[in-house]
Amino acid sequence: MFRRSPMPLQRRQFLARLFFASLLPATAFSRPDLTRTMGSTLADRGSSFYRFENFRVTSEDGERRYRVWLAIPHSPPPEQGYSSLTLLDGNAVLHHLQEDWLAPLPENTLPVLIMVGYDTDLLFDVVARQRDYTPALPGEGLIPDPRRPERLGGDADAFLALLETRIKPEVQKRARLNLAQQSLWGHSFGGLFALYALASPSSTFTRYIPVSPATYWHNHAIDHYLKDRPSPAQVWLARGTDEVRATPDMDDAAIARLKQQGSDAFMTTVQTLAQHPPLQVHWKPFPGLSHGAMLPASLPDALAIASGKTPPGWNPHPTQS
Repeated sequence: MFRRSPMPLQRRQFLARLFFASLLPATAFSRPDLTRTMGSTLADRGSSFYRFENFRVTSEDGERRYRVWLAIPHSPPPEQGYSSLTLLDGNAVLHHLQEDWLAPLPENTLPVLIMVGYDTDLLFDVVARQRDYTPALPGEGLIPDPRRPERLGGDADAFLALLETRIKPEVQKRARLNLAQQSLWGHSFGGLFALYALASPSSTFTRYIPVSPATYWHNHAIDHYLKDRPSPAQVWLARGTDEVRATPDMDDAAIARLKQQGSDAFMTTVQTLAQHPPLQVHWKPFPGLSHGAMLPASLPDALAIASGKTPPGWNPHPTQS
């Protein structure tokens, strides 16, 4: 009689975490846990598909220090070079990265993973990421967050320059990249940055994957930049259906209104981008997922998209299908 081989311990532990997480209410995942550290990662455990290395970069003003984690395929590069996937919040991405997510990807299209994090063991440097990932309007300086005045925003242009002029050239020294196949993924403020990069003429990315983008930032300042985008690109927008910051005083009707408002704002962004013919716009709702849960949940699809695949559940915008 055929016997199925025992499930690997790592896989059992991963499924157990998913099971117990599913027992918690959605609002428990409304925000990522900002006190968690990276712990053991796939870079420590080793991968059948990738080798890992890292390097450090300092911001132009010397105030922020980044740690860039690279996952380079064991397989030789294609003739045109590897495709690449740049992932913001790189510490959190590497913390969540699973070998199981890599196995379905065609070996000859595995992208180089460029996980741009901060030089800390924490999953998130909330002060630095807010400054780096958020745009200011033209002519403005740094912007205090009205809810947390100690946090500044508005330096997205400088961070994009760092990616393009310092991080990408350093990666090119370590792995030959196909410059026509460059993807950018970001979540929340990182998703906002992906939209900003999409609209910037200085960006050389060709695929953009904004997940749960924080388009509300600075009175929807991103709308100013999304008015025009002449260059062709692919855009893959995703959002959970339960992304709402519920408070104890809210009743079910108030929560439902917030969910609908968030969904409407997301679809407005989708429709705005779809009005630009050079853009190929896809979108996907993740049923039952809240804001924080969208970070790890979106990563398997991002890996597939960067490999040239279309994962299940993604909708082309009706005007472009």
